[in-house]
Amino acid sequence: MIVGVIGSGAIGPDLAYGFLSSLAGPAFREEENKVYLLDIKKDALDAGVERINNYIKKALARGKVSDKVAAFIPKALVPTMDIQDLANCDYVLEAASEDLKIKRAILRNLEEVVRPDCLIGFATSAIPRARIAAEALHPERCFVNHPFYPAWRALPIEVVSSGTDERFSTKMLDVLQKLGKVPIITADVPAFAADDVFSNYICEAVRIVEEGIATPAQVDQIVNSAIGGGGPLNVMDLTHGNVLVVHIQELMQEVGGDWFAPPALLVKQGTARWRNPNALEDSTHTEAQAKQVMDRILAVLIGRAYAVAENGVCEASDLNWLLRMSLGFNEGTLDLGKKLGAEKVAELCLKYAKANPGFPVPKCIAEKKLPTYLRDVKIDRDGDIATVMVRRPELRNALSMQTVAEIKTVMRKLNADSGISGVVFTGYGGALSGADVNEFTSLTTRKQTEGICYKAHPAQKVISGMKKPVVAALDGPVMGGGSEFSMVCHARVVGKNLLLAQPEVNLGIIPGYGATQRMPRIIGVEKALELLRTGRSIGAEEACAIGWAYGEPVDDPVQAAKDLIREHIAGKVKLAPVDPAPVTVPDPIPDIDLGHRSLVIDTLLVNAVKEGLRLPLEEGLLVEARAFADSKETVDADIGIKNFTQNGPRVPAAFMHE
Repeated sequence: MIVGVIGSGAIGPDLAYGFLSSLAGPAFREEENKVYLLDIKKDALDAGVERINNYIKKALARGKVSDKVAAFIPKALVPTMDIQDLANCDYVLEAASEDLKIKRAILRNLEEVVRPDCLIGFATSAIPRARIAAEALHPERCFVNHPFYPAWRALPIEVVSSGTDERFSTKMLDVLQKLGKVPIITADVPAFAADDVFSNYICEAVRIVEEGIATPAQVDQIVNSAIGGGGPLNVMDLTHGNVLVVHIQELMQEVGGDWFAPPALLVKQGTARWRNPNALEDSTHTEAQAKQVMDRILAVLIGRAYAVAENGVCEASDLNWLLRMSLGFNEGTLDLGKKLGAEKVAELCLKYAKANPGFPVPKCIAEKKLPTYLRDVKIDRDGDIATVMVRRPELRNALSMQTVAEIKTVMRKLNADSGISGVVFTGYGGALSGADVNEFTSLTTRKQTEGICYKAHPAQKVISGMKKPVVAALDGPVMGGGSEFSMVCHARVVGKNLLLAQPEVNLGIIPGYGATQRMPRIIGVEKALELLRTGRSIGAEEACAIGWAYGEPVDDPVQAAKDLIREHIAGKVKLAPVDPAPVTVPDPIPDIDLGHRSLVIDTLLVNAVKEGLRLPLEEGLLVEARAFADSKETVDADIGIKNFTQNGPRVPAAFMHE
C-alpha cells in the first residue's frame, strides 16, 4: 500500500510512524509499501523525520519492534515537499491544519495529482465532512478520519463518509484496519462523537476552576481518582489543546446553542498551561469539593454521551468503546451510566440542567430508560448469515467473563432467529486471544478457578448445539481460550496470518475451556498432546494440514466462512460439532521434549487428557476443569503467571516443577 500523510506538525509524523509499523506486519512486502510525509516547510519535515527515528530507537530498545521492522521503516518513509510525489498513493490523510480554508485548498491541489480512486481523509476534530468536501471533484472518496492522541498508537479513528458510494466506504474501512486503526463510523455533525463528549467535559472542568470551586490540580486529582483519564486539565497541557477546544465549542455552539459556548477562562488561557510541571501543586481537597466536582463532571460526561447515542451520531456499543479508548477512562462512559443506574443519571443531569439553562438532557435520561447495548460483541447480518465478532482489539479480543456471557446471549438469539441460516464467529481482525489475564490473576480460591470453566461451558454448549452451522473465521493470533471457543464451532477457516497455540503450559497451568478434550477429538490424540504439552504455535498451513482448520488458508476468512456455510446449506458439505464420544488414548503416552516447561503441570495435563477422553465429552470437560484448578494451586503456576505478567510471553519462566 502507498500512503501519503500531509503535514509534519503535531500529529503527521506520529500517523506516518503508526502506518509504517502496521505495514511492516507479518505479511508485508517491502517493495509494495511506502509512506510519504509531505510538508511545505523543510524544518518541519526534518523535525518529523527525526521524531520518527526517535520512536524507532525507543521501540528497539524496549523490544517492541524487530530489527527487520526497524530497518524497514526508514526505507519506506519518503519525506517530500512536492505534492506530485503523492500521485500513486492509494490513500492520503491530510493532517496539516484545523482551518477549513486550508483544508479545502489542500484538497484542490491534491485532486489534481492523485488518481480518481485514491481515498482522501481529513484529520479534523470537529469540522463536518460536508464543509470540507463541498468543492471536491470526487466527494464520494473524501472522508473525515479523526485520529486520537497519541496518534501513532491510539487504536480508534472516527470515520465520516459521503454515504453515496458504498464501495469507497468499504475500501476506506479496510484500508484503515490494515493501517492499524479501528474505524468507528459517526454521523457528519460538528465534533462527531468523541470530541462532543470530550470537549464539553473539558469545558465543565474549566468552569469549575473559573467559579473558584477547585483549582486545576484539585480538579485533575478528583476526576482521575474517580474515573481515570489523567485529569482533564492535565490532558489539555499534554495535548496543547486549549485553542482547539475553543474551536470545537464554537462549531457546536452554532448548532446547539449558547450552553456550548467556550468558557471565557478557556479563551483567555490560550496556549498557556493549566498546571506547573516544575512545582509541587497542592491537590488536597474536601469530600464536599469532590462531590461537587464529580456531580458536575458526570452530568456533562454522561449527558453528552447518551445524547450522542440517542441522536444517532454513533451506535451505542461503538461509542462506549470509543470513549473509553480515546479518553483513557477506566470504563466506557455508557458503562459508567449503566453502573450508576437510570435514577442516579437522571438526578445528576436534571439537577445540572436546572442550574445551567440550555444543557440538553436526552430523552432516554429524562424518562429513565437508558439504552441497552453489547460491550464486547458486535453482530453483522449478510442476508441470512450473521457474523458474531468479539471486539476488544486493545486486548487481542481476550475473552472476559462478560464477553463469554454476551457470546452466549447473542448465539441463543441467533439460534432462535428464523431469518438466520448460519453464523460466522470471529474476532476483530481475525484474532482471538485467550481468557482475560486480568480476571485470571484475580482468582484466589479453587472454587473461583473451577468456576470460570463452568461459566464458559454453557456458552460453548449453546454454540456447539446450535441447529444452524457455526463456522469460526480466524486470522492472526488465536491463543488459549480463543482457540478453545473456535473448536466449539462446527468448522474453522483460517487466513494466511493465523498463529495458533494453546500456550497455557508456558504460564504454569493447563487449558480450562476444553482444549484437552476437543483438540484430541479434532486432530488426533498424539498431535494434540504434542501441541498441548509444548505450547508450540503453528501457522495456517499446518493448522489446515492436521485437520484443525477446513481446506486451505484463505485471503478473506469471513467470506470463506460464509461460503462454507452456504455449501453446508446446499448439501455439498456437512458441518457438525465435535463428536462427543469417548476416544481411545495410546498407552504408553509418547515421550516428548518439554524444554523448560513444568513437569508437574505436564503430569496434570496428560492425566486430564487420558482420564477425560475415556469419558463422553461433557464429563471430560469436568475432569479438565478440576485439573485446571489443580494446576492453579501449584508453585509453578504462581511462577509462570508472574513471569507472564511482568515479562510477557517471550521470556521463559524458571519453573520449580512443584
